[in-house]
Amino acid sequence: MNDSIKHLLALQQQDLELDRLRAEAAAIPAKVLALQAEIQSNKTVLENAKKEVIQLQLSRKQKELDLEAQESAIRKHSTDLNAVKTNDAYRALLGEIEKAKTDKSALEDLILQIMDQTDQAHRAWKEKEISAKTVETDLQRQISELEARQKQLAEHVSAQQTEREQAGAALAKKLVEPYERLRKNRAGAAVVPILKEQCSGCHMKVSQNLINEVRRGQKLMSCEHCSRIVFLEEAPAPTDSEQQAANSK
Repeated sequence: MNDSIKHLLALQQQDLELDRLRAEAAAIPAKVLALQAEIQSNKTVLENAKKEVIQLQLSRKQKELDLEAQESAIRKHSTDLNAVKTNDAYRALLGEIEKAKTDKSALEDLILQIMDQTDQAHRAWKEKEISAKTVETDLQRQISELEARQKQLAEHVSAQQTEREQAGAALAKKLVEPYERLRKNRAGAAVVPILKEQCSGCHMKVSQNLINEVRRGQKLMSCEHCSRIVFLEEAPAPTDSEQQAANSK
C-alpha cells in the first residue's frame, strides 16, 4: 500500500468518525421530542383520569338533587291526599306517589353505583399519578442525558473538525481534492479496498488490468464503475506458529 493511500485512509477515518458524531448529534433532537411527547401523553392520561373522577362526582351530585326532588314530590303528594275531594283525584295522587317512589328507588341504586364507580376511578387516578411521577422523573433524566451528550458531541465535532482540517491541509491538493469530490458525491467511504476482484464500495467486479495497476502502486486508481479510489489490502504478517510451520516444510 503506497503512502498516498495510507494518508487518504487516515484522513477518511477522521471524516467517517466526524460523520458518525454528526449523525448521532443530529438524531438527538428527535429523541428529545419523542420523550417530551411521551411526558405530555402521560400527563394527558392523568388529566383524563382526574376528569373522569370529577365528572362522576358531578353526576352523583345531580342525581342527589334529583333524589331530593323525588322525595319532595312524595311528601307533597302525600300531603295533597288529605285535600282531594274525588276518588279519581285520590287515585291519581296515589299513582304519582308510587311513580315518585319507583323513581326514588332507581335513583338511590344509581347513586350507589356512581359512588362505587367514583371510588374505582379515584383509585385508578391515584395509581396513575404515582406511576406518572416515576415515569416522568425517568424521562426527564433521559432528556438531560441526551442534552448533555449533544453538548459533548458538539465539542468533539469542533475539536475533530480542527484536527481534520489540519490533516487535510498537510496533504497535497492533487491528493485531497479528488478525495473530497468523491466524499461529496458518494456517501460513506471514498477510498475502498478491492476484495475478491470486487470494489467494496459498489460491489462490482473490476478488471484485471485495474488490479494490476493498483498492485504496481505507481498512481492512485479509481473503480471503473463508481470512481472510488481503490487499493489492495496488504496481507497480514504471518504469526510465529505460521512462520515456523512454513519453515519446517
